[in-house]
Amino acid sequence: MTVQVCAATVAYNDPKELARLLSSLTNQGPSLSGLIVIDNSDHTYSPENKRIFDTHSRQYPFTYYHQTKSNVGSAGGFQYGMRVAHENGFDWLWPVDQDGVASDLCLAELLKHADDGDILCPKKVDIDRPWVVFTRERLKKNFFGHLRPVRLSADMCQIDAFGTHGVLISKKVMDLIGYYDACHFFVGLEDYDYARRALPAKIAIVAVDAAEVRHPDLRRKTALQESPLRPRDESRLGAAINKLRPEHLGYVIYPSRGKHCCSKNRYLLTFSWLYFVTESLSRWQFAITFVYSLCVLFIKFPVENEICVKKTLNAYVKCLVSNLRNEWPYGCVEEFCRRILE
Repeated sequence: MTVQVCAATVAYNDPKELARLLSSLTNQGPSLSGLIVIDNSDHTYSPENKRIFDTHSRQYPFTYYHQTKSNVGSAGGFQYGMRVAHENGFDWLWPVDQDGVASDLCLAELLKHADDGDILCPKKVDIDRPWVVFTRERLKKNFFGHLRPVRLSADMCQIDAFGTHGVLISKKVMDLIGYYDACHFFVGLEDYDYARRALPAKIAIVAVDAAEVRHPDLRRKTALQESPLRPRDESRLGAAINKLRPEHLGYVIYPSRGKHCCSKNRYLLTFSWLYFVTESLSRWQFAITFVYSLCVLFIKFPVENEICVKKTLNAYVKCLVSNLRNEWPYGCVEEFCRRILE
């Protein structure tokens, strides 16, 4: 009996990218029998997204399109898609990013290893420079709890974390640990958090080098420049230092720097990272990171006075307390943001 796989993507304000992605799913083998599109787009783009969905969905026995009332981020969109696929009895969910594509028969190659793991991860290459490979590496924690890449030992081996695009998630995984956390994450890190929850449940995450997906190099995107997080030093010396030191927790800046600085999406990105660090590090790792962050804060404050020391310290203390108590102080990141910004 052929296994049933449902692809799911989250659309956002770019119908051309959505059309390119859905076109790449047409040659994936007979197992791909479902398509889910969760549309986070502004109303300007939604009609065109729906038209593209209708055009490409005719080949699938099961299709589902949902336009959200507001932008719920990648975490919220994929959570919704996971629930729909799970409740409709699919054996596997195949989440794919709107800005990426899947190579021909990528899904078929992944399914060849269905007995080897519960989460199957394809090789990921740069969509513009396919000779640049992103995922011939696995992520391990260093002394400070900082995730660092280690070379893969074989063409197929177990790994500890994954990026969403093209990963194949079995029904067993959703039965055991549920879906992406859309409460504490918005865009980014929800996949790392999912892997962190999967490993203690004895779920095998396996990298399959024979399967390939393509995705833009995120380092080239401008999202970081627009984020409340401070941009990294991209010099060689700065990059080398970053590999050694613990990951700091970011800063809370003054709202007066611009009316958009306090927008929901921007702060959710910051506090999603705070949540991930708080939950994923051991106590001693978090203590080191906490002390380092305070040192960086007070060194930078005299020359970068947009940093709000009081609010930043407040955020750090709340994270430290929640780490020591093994709990998160508020129900979701939005509530945490509101408390911090009061």
